[in-house]
Order: sequence, then structure tokens, then C-alpha cells
Amino acid sequence: MGVFDDLIKIDENGIVSYAGWVEWKHVSMGLLHCPVCLVLDKCWFNNILKPELPQHEKCHCIAKNISRPIPNVNSKAKCDLKKFTDYIFSDKYAWNGKRALFEMLGFTVNDSQYLKEEYEKQAVKNYCDSKYKLSKLDTQGQRINIDIEFVKNGRNLVFTSGWMVRPKGEITNNTPLAD
Repeated sequence: MGVFDDLIKIDENGIVSYAGWVEWKHVSMGLLHCPVCLVLDKCWFNNILKPELPQHEKCHCIAKNISRPIPNVNSKAKCDLKKFTDYIFSDKYAWNGKRALFEMLGFTVNDSQYLKEEYEKQAVKNYCDSKYKLSKLDTQGQRINIDIEFVKNGRNLVFTSGWMVRPKGEITNNTPLAD
């Protein structure tokens, strides 16, 4: 293992890429626009952990080099409190087992504000540290999965959470527990 192994990658086709950050840029070359490319415009990714470029045969999008995002300076995570109060701890969605899991681990609806803040804090840090995995990409945007860690009642817990990449370094929580 060399000093540059985490910075430079060579894929199976011999193509070299670097682990810096890029901003997806939609480049219009005509009247038709791909809805997936449009929703990715101005989104930030680690160059190695970005959606495939080109996205399609007529794609003119580019990846413009940018500085690494800094948590809570030029990058932020947003998690709606209702993801916990009205979803995880809701009677309406108790059938999905997520409430039972959180309660078994000692969390209650009263912990919702703490959970929201902890998810935001860890998610933006992990995103900026390139500790995320690409998930589904469609006309709604690029979803990513980010692990959130807790120590609760002497247990180390890791929840995989689902997020959406938004323009200019913002990510928003889709679900506290990704499937």
C-alpha cells in the first residue's frame, strides 16, 4: 500500500481517477434536457463516488473540480424532526418494525430532537469525509447511504440512513433507516 492509494484509483479498464471532489455540471447542447442530469446539476461528489459520467449517449455533463467540502461551513445535512416524531415513533408506521428497533435500543419519541441533531452532525461529517455509498439515481436525484453510529446503553449501534444529494453540498434525510 502506497501513500497515494486513497487518492488515486485505477479501474479495471486502466482509467486513472483521483479522490478529489467535483461538482456535477449539466451542459446544455440543445433543446432536450435529461431529467436525471438536470437534478444532478451543481451537486457535489467525491470524484470516485459520483454517478457514472456520461449518464447517456447524448450526455454533455462534466465534473468540475472543487475543494473538499467542510462540514457546516459550505456543506450541511438536513433531517426533518418529523422523520422521528411522525415516522419512526408514529403508531401509523409501527408495522414496519423501525419503532420497535429504536425502542428496543432505549430510544423514545422524547429522543427525537437528539436523534435529528446527531444524524445531521454525523451525516455531514461522513459525507464530507467521503464515507457514503451511492444508492438509487432517478429523476428525483442521487440517493446515498450513510452510516450513523451510537453508543446506547453500553451497545455500539450502526444505522444505515438514506439521504438525497442536493446542490452545493447539501444533503437531506430521506429515511433514518435505509432498507
